[in-house]
Amino acid sequence: MRAAKRHFRRTRDVDDRSSWADKLKELRVLYAEKSTSYWRSEIAASKGNSKKLWRTFNSVLGDVSTDETSELSADQYATFFQNKVDSVRSATESTPLYDVPYRLTSTLDDLNSVTTDEVKKLINSAPCKTCQLDPAPTWLVKDMSEQLSPFISLLFNKSLASGCFPSGFKTAVVRPLLKKLDLDATQPKNYRPVSNLPFLSKLLERVVHNWLQVFLDSNDLIPCSQSAYRPFHSTETAVTKVYNDTLLAADSGQVTSLCLLDLSAAFDTVDHDLLLLRPKRQFGIRGVVLQWFRSYLHGRTYRHTWRCYIGRHHRCVFCTARISSWSASFHHVPSRFI
Repeated sequence: MRAAKRHFRRTRDVDDRSSWADKLKELRVLYAEKSTSYWRSEIAASKGNSKKLWRTFNSVLGDVSTDETSELSADQYATFFQNKVDSVRSATESTPLYDVPYRLTSTLDDLNSVTTDEVKKLINSAPCKTCQLDPAPTWLVKDMSEQLSPFISLLFNKSLASGCFPSGFKTAVVRPLLKKLDLDATQPKNYRPVSNLPFLSKLLERVVHNWLQVFLDSNDLIPCSQSAYRPFHSTETAVTKVYNDTLLAADSGQVTSLCLLDLSAAFDTVDHDLLLLRPKRQFGIRGVVLQWFRSYLHGRTYRHTWRCYIGRHHRCVFCTARISSWSASFHHVPSRFI
């Protein structure tokens, strides 16, 4: 194509120009075929992995960027969200607490130590996301996983043995994200607070999650219809179950009524003491393990940031943020805990 272009510039002949145009069209067709073939192979490789499939679709469609035009400060956002939580809790304050019944089951009193190889594997398989609170970017931790794994495993084992979740892991940076693109960006109610936690905090959570998952599965303690926070279960399996039950009911001549609930600030209005009764009474969580979960929930703080951009293609963070003061979180529960 370039040779045809240079030849036309020398001769200025009409036939040479047509030849150059034909070569250019062939190149564009080749590019289109290569692109189509690549994305088809990526989608085919994502078969059976919903998370990977959606990431592939997002890459095909491109990122949707929004302009943060609101003039509200980070402290104003923090105040709005805190007032929302206080309003929900005050509206349900008179509701009697649920009496969690006891269930006879096996008990889990302590957690096994995590090995260096397990920590290294978790680091390498973790998404390359960095929090502003991280002392080093995640890509660097992944690159240095061989050298850092022994120290990280030592820290994690101290936490598991003492039943104490490190206080430095309890801080979060919260960024308001617009719920829908067509909503008014000047209204705080149109934003969803998204917490960003330190990388090592999420890594330690994953260690405990893996051990707890093994205990619950081996003792058949998780309801078979639960689709959240379980391997090979998702919103797809939940919808499939509901759809199948609806068809079976229709075949039997029955009428199906579906009730959908949307809880406002669900993960920010949880009573910690009541929540801890469930693993104790229903799942046999005892001793240092229950103490670890209590430490995990209590003493959390957060800080709102506004207009902070994290580079995706460059290993750095660009921040032109307005940052709120630190606030205590008395009723917030990380969604992974539920």
